[in-house]
Order: sequence, then C-alpha cells, then structure tokens
Amino acid sequence: MDNKVTIYTIAKEAGVSVSTVSRFLTGNAGISDEKRKRIEDVIRKYNYKPNVIARNLSNQETKMIGFILPDVTHPFYGTTFIEAEKYAVELGYTLLLCNTMNDNMVNYTRMEENYIEILSQKLVDGVIMMGGHINELQVDPEYIRKLNRLIESVPVVMINGEIEGLDCYRITTNDETGIRAMINYLVSLKHTKIGFIGGILGIQPTNKRLAAVKEAMAAKGLEFRDEWFIESGFDINAGMSAFEKLLQMNERPTAVACINDLVAIGANYSAVKFGLKIPEDMSIVGFDNIYLAEYMIPRITTIGINLKEVARYAVDILYQRLSGKNPQKKIELETQLVIRDSCISAKAGNGI
Repeated sequence: MDNKVTIYTIAKEAGVSVSTVSRFLTGNAGISDEKRKRIEDVIRKYNYKPNVIARNLSNQETKMIGFILPDVTHPFYGTTFIEAEKYAVELGYTLLLCNTMNDNMVNYTRMEENYIEILSQKLVDGVIMMGGHINELQVDPEYIRKLNRLIESVPVVMINGEIEGLDCYRITTNDETGIRAMINYLVSLKHTKIGFIGGILGIQPTNKRLAAVKEAMAAKGLEFRDEWFIESGFDINAGMSAFEKLLQMNERPTAVACINDLVAIGANYSAVKFGLKIPEDMSIVGFDNIYLAEYMIPRITTIGINLKEVARYAVDILYQRLSGKNPQKKIELETQLVIRDSCISAKAGNGI
C-alpha cells in the first residue's frame, strides 16, 4: 500500500464524503450498495488497511480524546494541546490531534467539518474543540447540525466557543478583567490616546476584546477613536501591516493594545524596521502571554491566560463525565495583566 493513501484519498477517488468512508470502516449502516462497492474497489486497489480503532472499537471505550484546533504551530494552541496531552496521559488517555490548518490550505478546505464528522463515529471517548469556526458569530446551520451530531455521540468541551443552543461543556476566559487592568495601567502611565490592532470583526475574540477596550476606556472618561482600530488578522504579518497603517496617520496613539501576542510581536518588528523604538516611541500590550512574549526585545507586557489551567480543566471535564460524574457545564477562568518592558509613561517617550 502507498503510505500516502489516507481516508481522504479513498473518499476522493470513490466520489463520496469522508464521513461516508468513515461509516464504511466502522461498519455503520446507511450506505447505499453502489457507494459501498465504489469504496471497496478503491480500498482493494490500494490494499488500504484501516486503523484497528476504526474497525473494532466504534462501540467500546477507546481511551482516546479528540482535540480539534486550527493551527498547532501557533503557540497559543500548541501549548494548550501539549498541556492537555500531559494531563490526559496521567489519566490513562491519549490525545488525537485534529489540526485543521486554519481551513485555508489547498486540498484541506473544510477540514474542521471533516474531523467533526469522523469523530462523530465514536472513534474517541470525548472531544475538545478550540478556535476555528466555533469562534464565529455567524455560523452556517449545516455546521451546527454536524456539531450537534458530534455532541450526541460523545461529550464535547469547547474552549471559548460562543455558539448558542449547543448542549456541550464550555471553558471561557474573562477577558474583560485583564483588559480593564491593562487600560488602568496605561492610564496610570499618562496614556490617553490608545489604539487597538489586529483581529477580524465577526470573530468572537475580536468583538469581545474590542468592546472591553472601549468600555474600560469610557470608564476612565476616555474616547476610543475608531480610526485607531485596525482590523488585520491574528498573526505576526497582521501586526506588521496594522502598525504600518498607524504610522501613515497624521495623529497616532501613544499606546496600542493588540488582539494577541503574535500581533504585538509583528508590531514590534515593524517599529524596528522603520527606525522606531518600543516603548520609547509607542507602548505596546499583547494578549495571551505565549512564551515568545517573554523573550522579545523588549519583553512584551501582555494579558495572561493560564493555558495549563485551561487545558487541565478541559481534560478533567471529560474525565469526570466518562467516569459517570456530572461536571460543571461552564467554567470561567480569570485573566491577569503581566507587566514587562513594552510600556512606559507617555510623557517619558518622544512620541512619533
């Protein structure tokens, strides 16, 4: 058998969905004779050997937990997965990584939905979901239907997903607490002109954090200027492009809150590129407290999320449920300001 042949290869060549192939492999009914024959022909052609779990354990305890995330190379998601895996192993479980690659790579579109359909076949004992479509404020009804099917099959924990009407477990973070502390800190440094960069409107973390920044500034008697919100995305390139747009403005903020630490890193890179200094020319604050933030020059002040705590709660909820207990449906974890070197007094800086 060609080692490159996968369930996706079988589905594509047989002209059926990935979930149909999955149902065939687990012996589930509901497949027409014509589709079954096409799948069998392709499997025979490649001498494909399906995973023993898929063949034999669909109705038994697998000791496996699926973990769906959008980008395992992103420190926020990667760290959470690693911490969850460590704890799962202590409890006798193995984590199955389902990396959707942000649904934007060639031949990998709709990976998240494919994973949801596959895991709905009870190939795992539970599922943790983080990022991706569960953070969208407007969700395709078909996607919700597939999610409900998954939730009916196995217990599901969503990390920061805000989709209403789903009978799943949720872990959320109180972003507002950290953002209020951040605004209070910047105001204590005499910053009154504060911008916000990164994110995409319609994605829950963007809307939530932008609203929290506006509310915290209003509580201090400050007006948020809409032109100082630059929607650009969530990665380093997004931070670079957003910061460069700020530099083109006649009047600029003296401090910038970033949607996450990667955007803050990108902003810092652009500052250096154009001969500016952080924090002397502009103060910058990130969000998430990924490990990279502590090793930048300057070390980035950020709003911290305890990813180890998030991960352990997610695994523990599933473990309790699988042990016959009734875990709490929703857990909210606090965020906190982590002060480092990327902010100084507005009066101490030269301005740009």
